[in-house]
Amino acid sequence: MHPQTPKRLLIASLALSLTACGGAESRKAEHLKAGIKHLEENKPDKAAVDFKNVLQIDPKAAKPYYYLGRIEESRNNWQQAFGFYQKAAELDPKDLEPKPRLARIYLMGGDKDKARQLTREVLAAEPANTDARILNSSLANLDGDSDAALRELVEVGREQPHRTEVYLARALIHDQRKEYDAADADLREGIAQNPEDTGLQLALGRHQLAANHPEEAERIFRSLVDKQPANMELRQQLVALYIRQKRLDVAEAQLREAIAAKPEDSRGYALLADFLAKTGHADQAIGELQRATAAYPANAVIRLDLATLLEKTGRADDAAAAYTALIEQTDSMPDRLTAQTRLALLRFGEGKADEAQHLVDQVLKDNPADNQALLLQGKIALKRRDPQKAIASFRSILKDQPASVEVLTLLAGAHLLDGKPALAREGLENAAAVRPDDFAASKLLVEFLIRQKEPDTALAKLEDFLKHNPEQIDAMNLKADLLLDANRPEAAEAAFKALKAAHPEHPIGAFRLARFHESRNNPRAALAEYEEALAKSDNDYEALKGIVSAQLALKQPNAALQRLNQVLAANPKHPTAYLLLGMFHLDRKQEAQAIDALHKAIANSPHWPLPYASLAGLLERGGRLDDAVAVYRDALTAMPDDPAVLAELAHHYERQKDYPNAIAQYDRILAKSSDNLPAINNLANLLSLDTANAANLQRAKSLARRLVGQKDPAFLDTIGWVDYQAGDYGKARETLQQAVAANDREPVFLFHLGMAALKTGDRDQARELIGKAVASERQFAELDQAREVLRGL
Repeated sequence: MHPQTPKRLLIASLALSLTACGGAESRKAEHLKAGIKHLEENKPDKAAVDFKNVLQIDPKAAKPYYYLGRIEESRNNWQQAFGFYQKAAELDPKDLEPKPRLARIYLMGGDKDKARQLTREVLAAEPANTDARILNSSLANLDGDSDAALRELVEVGREQPHRTEVYLARALIHDQRKEYDAADADLREGIAQNPEDTGLQLALGRHQLAANHPEEAERIFRSLVDKQPANMELRQQLVALYIRQKRLDVAEAQLREAIAAKPEDSRGYALLADFLAKTGHADQAIGELQRATAAYPANAVIRLDLATLLEKTGRADDAAAAYTALIEQTDSMPDRLTAQTRLALLRFGEGKADEAQHLVDQVLKDNPADNQALLLQGKIALKRRDPQKAIASFRSILKDQPASVEVLTLLAGAHLLDGKPALAREGLENAAAVRPDDFAASKLLVEFLIRQKEPDTALAKLEDFLKHNPEQIDAMNLKADLLLDANRPEAAEAAFKALKAAHPEHPIGAFRLARFHESRNNPRAALAEYEEALAKSDNDYEALKGIVSAQLALKQPNAALQRLNQVLAANPKHPTAYLLLGMFHLDRKQEAQAIDALHKAIANSPHWPLPYASLAGLLERGGRLDDAVAVYRDALTAMPDDPAVLAELAHHYERQKDYPNAIAQYDRILAKSSDNLPAINNLANLLSLDTANAANLQRAKSLARRLVGQKDPAFLDTIGWVDYQAGDYGKARETLQQAVAANDREPVFLFHLGMAALKTGDRDQARELIGKAVASERQFAELDQAREVLRGL
């Protein structure tokens, strides 16, 4: 204090500071109290504002983070909820409330150890804590002790009959134990104790549906909707039931009722548009969203839904215009950033990386932590072969999403591009570590190690996964494949036997053993295993086909015929047996008998595409082209607009070089299923053939853009070939190189890359690639053209 300061001034300053301090604490308490009240009144947005006001006054206050976590959890935003709960627990380790919620999220993510640790901490401090006891029961069930889990849940339910999750958990365990009546009783007991609880009634409705009681399920869902006509989640359940029953008119009426009940709720329009698009009425869906946009121009969600649907249906320019209009007209920064990010994704998919990067830069300027924009920035950097920028982007995302398998995998790819396979491997190992029970993560690591020519290490990593998940069927299957690739047949056979023993009710073990014996030229052993697989199979085609194949390998055609006749004697309408009988006769050049058997297969299973395709193929090879088309027409009568049948008919027209009719079939497929990737791929290919037709070529480019990001080499070839046909040879060559890298045995891929090399001035590579394509024993549509080009070279 300055020696000249008067005493009165000092007292006044001190009083002012004490008043200010008291005022801050008072404001904190008021905001916290208001937030809790808004939360109890189901006003989460207002509650969030109150809790954030507390944090502005005191950033180290723990409780607001806990409540913000509850808000995000109610919205199923688990990553954000996890972050808030973690912060609350970190700021106040003695507060027990965040810990069970954190433990539950760990459990959902497959991390039982961390969930168990937090649960024990809570129970040690408060043995009667209900949340921790329910979690403890879940852990016991996961450990295989469902009896202990049920005892705990029954006790908690007796003490607190209004905890609805207790009844749901009990029903789940009884369902797992196939004690369906007990599960039904659990849910009904819960409803008796909590007659107004929607969640329990929904669960009972779903349970009735699973038990094949659709009338009772409909009654329950209908009753709930009548009580809450504006509740979109309840409407969705009822609509899903009607769709399952193919009562599409009733489903559509329900969605329109939902919109009428709450016209300002954007979800109603989104659900109706999605329904219309999936039932083959994409134009009508777009019209509905356009009308909704006109009625509610300020509703950004509806406008985003419209732009997304335009994009999905191949109207990229209209989608871009819709995103741009929203960016220019909205006052909401979150909505503008979302539109900018989606437009950037669209432009990136179109190959316009510069424009996409410009949009991403705008998003990150306003929100440097926008994970979607960072993800796209990383992908753009990978495409531009800029590993450092990609690595920086992916690492930024991992700060918020440390368990994201997608981002960890992309980061590994960036490290590989940077010439650092050790770091790439570390990233994939981290992905496997954060998801120890998720085989998809471990599979990525195993596949990486195989590509790195480390099969022994790959097998060791797979063994590590199987130590914790010893009966994971896909992992066991892959282990056997790795042993086969390593030329360890005895170990592979043991692995197949282990698979069979671990899953005795599943046909896969016996079936894989049969295939193994077949590959080892042991048809007798294969036959026995195929018979066992057949006894366990719901779909008997592959197993019965294996039996016939094994008997033919044993030079026992009469036994094969007798086995099929045995099946038909037991079931005279067995379509699989008739199909295989047709194949048997065809193999013996007995065309009339083959055609008769295939007709019977069709008659007994008119909704199975394979017999139609087999019969049409037989007729086509015999030059009876009109008869083959008639078979496809019959198939479409039985299965109107079935994509598999339409695809077969399109292939027929392609083989006859009747491209307009082939294009028409693919258009029919996409009218019903706008995201059918094989149809998109094949249609883009056909349209690109007519380079003189600017409209067709433009449409081919639009369709090919929808394949960007796919790993299938056939899709990569299409993308590259469409670019070639459009005259962008450098870009085409880059993409076609990826297709050939993925599959260097496909002659058409080699030919296309050779043509791109030729157009970019590399005659030597063109000669080599086209030479390989021509030398291949496999036929392809452009073989004559390839020979002509090769002669010129």
